[in-house]
Amino acid sequence: MSRRRFVTGPRRPRGEAATEYAAAERVPGRTPWREAPWCAVDLELTGLDLDRDEIISFGAIPIEQGVVRVGEAVSGLVRPAGEVSEESIRVHGIRAVDLESAPPLAEAIEPLLRTIAGRVVVAHTARVERVFLRRAMRDRGVRLRGRVADTELLGRLWLYERDARWWPRLPLVVLAAEMGLPAEHPHDALGDALTTAQAFIALVAHLDATQTQTVSTITTARRRLDEIRAFHL
Repeated sequence: MSRRRFVTGPRRPRGEAATEYAAAERVPGRTPWREAPWCAVDLELTGLDLDRDEIISFGAIPIEQGVVRVGEAVSGLVRPAGEVSEESIRVHGIRAVDLESAPPLAEAIEPLLRTIAGRVVVAHTARVERVFLRRAMRDRGVRLRGRVADTELLGRLWLYERDARWWPRLPLVVLAAEMGLPAEHPHDALGDALTTAQAFIALVAHLDATQTQTVSTITTARRRLDEIRAFHL
């Protein structure tokens, strides 16, 4: 059975935050990492079904010149259209009753869009955040711009350099422990965003000591891991 393809017109940003995001300049790939504006993002979800589940909480913390800008952090709850499963509640502790007065995603995402505008997004296991961010942003008439830096991939690179050991998966709490960093309130969106930001700075500073790191080299870590797997494993 073939999928139908629908042709639509050009997207137009809906809302001030989406307009601001669309108008912000994209960070060039050649930009040295300390000169680039970054933003660590974490999303808590109703589950990991990419077609059905929803964002119920977010946290975002800007990074400037290798420094976490905690005072500029944003976070919020999101009222989902569907139910919050018992399984997901056991992970993040967010109950349906906690979300009753939260705004829907179209409204809740406004501060997140403003915070990531003009910045390179950093996330842990970024493929998940990327999918849910793209869907939320599509509903506001904008696209997620540029690549996303992934601290899981960067962490696996660092651990391979340190131990010559291949890690097929690397949860954030495990990476923090390996680096001697505190895991700030695991499975709380803002806490995980802070842990991600701290891990990102430490990892990139380490990589930069042996090879100058730019936005492009950082956001293509998957390619470097694939090369290691192909030639050394």
